[in-house]
Amino acid sequence: MPELYEPRLPLFTLTEAHQLLDALQHTDTQDHDCGAQARHFATELAARAPSRDP
Repeated sequence: MPELYEPRLPLFTLTEAHQLLDALQHTDTQDHDCGAQARHFATELAARAPSRDP
């Protein structure tokens, strides 16, 4: 994890976007209130981030 004082990029890197997508997809399978919100954002992110496959 980067240090808190390091500058951040304004956008996620492709690797970060895919890691976040993985986390959201895992969260959307959980049976709690955040599941629907995680599904929504996972769908949005998947539609906007390029595929992992070259």
